[in-house]
Amino acid sequence: MIRFLAKVAVQRLLGAVPFGPAFYQRLQTRRILSPSDVLINIDSKHAEALSHLRLMQDVAGMAASDVKAHLEIGSGWLPVIPLTFRRHGMGRQVLTDVTALLCRDKVPDVARRLVEIDHAAPYPHIGCDGDAGDLLAVQDMVYHAPAQAPFPVPSGGFDLVTCTQVMIYPPPPVIRAMHEEAARCLRPGGLYLATIQLDDLYAIPDPHLSRFNFLRYSSATWNRWFDNRFTPLNRLRPSQHAKLLDGLPFERLAWKVDGGGPAELEQLARIRPHGEFAHLPPSDLAATNLTFLLRRV
Repeated sequence: MIRFLAKVAVQRLLGAVPFGPAFYQRLQTRRILSPSDVLINIDSKHAEALSHLRLMQDVAGMAASDVKAHLEIGSGWLPVIPLTFRRHGMGRQVLTDVTALLCRDKVPDVARRLVEIDHAAPYPHIGCDGDAGDLLAVQDMVYHAPAQAPFPVPSGGFDLVTCTQVMIYPPPPVIRAMHEEAARCLRPGGLYLATIQLDDLYAIPDPHLSRFNFLRYSSATWNRWFDNRFTPLNRLRPSQHAKLLDGLPFERLAWKVDGGGPAELEQLARIRPHGEFAHLPPSDLAATNLTFLLRRV
């Protein structure tokens, strides 16, 4: 709890000073790209990219080579997922971020690491050559940042839209706008794939904190004291994410919720969720990750 409160205090302080946001982003970038963490970050995102490809193939019968145009919402610092997709035969890709995060000088390092760990890629040499200035362009990738919906792309121009571990942050109206934009950008029959971590990110660096700690607080308390521009957790549960898709032209192909089992329910009971969450079943509150795959109709 002390680490959690200390981190929140530092974030609130940095958010209140003019140089704070830029300084915090530099710290985050330095941590993510540190020698001890960068390989872990590349390897974990590569594993998630392969999981995306398996889900698309197994559930929708769509291989990477069937995707002629892919839009990624929330690309982050390292383009691991697009480069993995490219090495498995995917075509043109558009990468977007709300804030410019992409570290172009690390792109060749990412490409080299993918060669080391992904021996099954059918196009092993894609992404291996070129310097930091042209590697993405050579691989038919374009990066837009800052970019918010509507994105500077044509309607119906994509076979695939992905959003990997981004929707834990924005408020519901922004997530709804992201879904609407995905529907606009996809051709009929195109796929919309997203993964969403659902537990408390503050628990990652604090082993004494429950992964559901953020459910202890009312919306007023959370928004007043803990929510901030650096870790703006929306605390949405799977059923609430489902409602944000209501009325949109999607057919549900896969809806996989992790967690909600005995171990997670025991942790949930220990933190005693706030009464605002009483209308949701415990299994919904104790979910830890959501993956969905939708087809544009």
